[in-house]
Amino acid sequence: MLKKFGLATLFAGALSLAAMGAAPTEAQAASKTGNFLIGLGVGVATTAIIASAIRKNKRKWRRRQRRVRYYRPRPWTPEWYDYCMSKYRSFNPETGYYRTYSGRLRFCR
Repeated sequence: MLKKFGLATLFAGALSLAAMGAAPTEAQAASKTGNFLIGLGVGVATTAIIASAIRKNKRKWRRRQRRVRYYRPRPWTPEWYDYCMSKYRSFNPETGYYRTYSGRLRFCR
């Protein structure tokens, strides 16, 4: 998705450079360097605006993602038994341990 925005930004910058670089009259044809610099400035400004909008959205998403917390009940409560039984198929309610895929026993937290 970020690549698409980058390509769109690059395309918008190229269009602005092309539009500003075209000289419709002879008087403007003498100052092609000035037109190029104006077009370059517009392209850079457009890129900066689009990039900042993308960055703000990305930051908001990261903040929302960090706020998510996973609920783990306290051990030996009825909620804990339900949680561990639903999460681990090998959970043993008598000991509170479950068996990992590698064969080790771990306490359900």
